[in-house]
Amino acid sequence: MIIHRPNRTTVGAATYGEEAQLGLSRQETADGYQVVSVTGELDIATAQQAYAYISDVINDGRAPVSIDLAGVTFCDASGLGVLARIAAKAKAAGRQLRLTSARPSLLKIMRITGLDTAFPELGRPTLGATPGLGTPGLGTPGLGTPGLGARALARRIS
Repeated sequence: MIIHRPNRTTVGAATYGEEAQLGLSRQETADGYQVVSVTGELDIATAQQAYAYISDVINDGRAPVSIDLAGVTFCDASGLGVLARIAAKAKAAGRQLRLTSARPSLLKIMRITGLDTAFPELGRPTLGATPGLGTPGLGTPGLGTPGLGARALARRIS
């Protein structure tokens, strides 16, 4: 599934018609995992469609679900909300869910917001492990004491 939307970039009097999109595909691996690959921009314009697509994968069976984020080029607050809602949905359905191949910039914002706690496979950085992300518990705002955690975010959304 590919979701197309116009990218309304305006500079001065010129508008550039570059098209932004979100790609969603699904495949089953030899070990039975359902892998959803997400590419493009996960934002306010594409978040609901992404949620519906991934929800269908979760509803379709009992196999573990893996979401491959290697191709995500941009993720806004709506995209983070989708990830929180999907985590809550999978948990409620008793489905194992994991994220893979998230870019460092996405991991950083997930750690700052506390959303990484919904995905234990992402882990937390240790002293010196991830430059620029700070160290949990050493007074770095948003990391040692996350702001709006994944559970709270999921409750606010649902």
